[in-house]
Amino acid sequence: MAQALLRASPGVSLLITSREPLRVEGEYVYRVLPLAMPPEGTDMEEDVFRYDAVRLFVTRARAAEPRFTPDARIAPAVAAIARRLDGMPLAIELAAACVPSFGVDGIAARLDDRFRLLTSGNRTALPRHQTLHATLDWSCDLLSELERVVLRRLAVFCRYFALEAASAVAASGDVSAGDVEHALAGLVIRSLVCANVSSAVPYYRLLETTRAYALERLRESGEFGALARRHAEYQCTLCEQTELEWGTSPPVDWLAVYGHQIDNVRLALDWAFSHSGDAGIGMTLAVAAVPLWLHLSLITECRARVEQAIAHLGPQVPSDPRRDMQLFLALGHTFLNSRDIGSPDMNLALTRALELAENVDDTEYRLGAMFGLYAYRLNTGDYRGALALAETFRTIAAKRRESTAPEALRIRADRPLHLPVPE
Repeated sequence: MAQALLRASPGVSLLITSREPLRVEGEYVYRVLPLAMPPEGTDMEEDVFRYDAVRLFVTRARAAEPRFTPDARIAPAVAAIARRLDGMPLAIELAAACVPSFGVDGIAARLDDRFRLLTSGNRTALPRHQTLHATLDWSCDLLSELERVVLRRLAVFCRYFALEAASAVAASGDVSAGDVEHALAGLVIRSLVCANVSSAVPYYRLLETTRAYALERLRESGEFGALARRHAEYQCTLCEQTELEWGTSPPVDWLAVYGHQIDNVRLALDWAFSHSGDAGIGMTLAVAAVPLWLHLSLITECRARVEQAIAHLGPQVPSDPRRDMQLFLALGHTFLNSRDIGSPDMNLALTRALELAENVDDTEYRLGAMFGLYAYRLNTGDYRGALALAETFRTIAAKRRESTAPEALRIRADRPLHLPVPE
């Protein structure tokens, strides 16, 4: 119809809203962004209530409950609702309609079950606009079967992911990597996946509501366990790659490519150490992710995750002296740049790392553990012990220098963890 009108009447202009481009001659696409939302950390009353998403919520909440009064007390909860609903007008209107029943704090607390909550649409609206779930049902029913499969599989990603990651995780025997790329392009066109193509490496994400819907479908399909495992295994591979490229890329470029990866690492670790996960993969990932945490200065989080991995050592996870050595050394080194540098836990972790390094005859990790123990003794006033360690360290380092070719002193590609020590 649009094409016929334009051909018959050259002076006519059409303004059309659609979930995807019409792809007719002369079409210019303008993608309507979500309503402006308060960014993380913006929870003060004077800042929150000037954003469009919040203003819409307030307007609809007042229409539903005349006694509703926006004030500083509820500002953080309103900001959280706007962010978690991704600034989607329909979702915000449905949430505001629940204010008489649950209040703002109650709505914010129930958004994990948003599809059960957001069902109070206008009675006279189209059926697909009466509940949030119906809206997504309608949109997904218009997809091809391949697009539906890929969309639900992409739900295993948290926030941003690259095309390479999508292909590696979502592809399987029935869906090739090429199929994933084709389907992803279609999902972007149909406004179900957001794309950021402004950087050197394009990145994609599902809005939180879309992801919650797709995750529900993924669990119903029975594929969740297999996809979560592939996602975690991919994070292990990617973390090892991030460390190798740290020394060859400018820090700004490295952060642009890998800095956002941490959310998916967290998600993979949560799955791995859950009752239905695989603690072995979790330990491998915890070791591989240490350089990422350190480069992002997330020392406290690094320590917590490594401690979580160490807590799973036991009969359920086969012993691996090298992996355990890496975990204990990483734990010990997280104390070096913190206020807990004199903690007995630091001494225990590094002592264990040193024992394992000697058992597997790994000079590099032996030196790393000794350097940490030297710093511990120095900061606890054991100067004689620190001096003795320093002298032993110097002797071992000198022998390594004499027996090793210069190029072998670089970071080894087969080491998932590299904690440099002074020469």
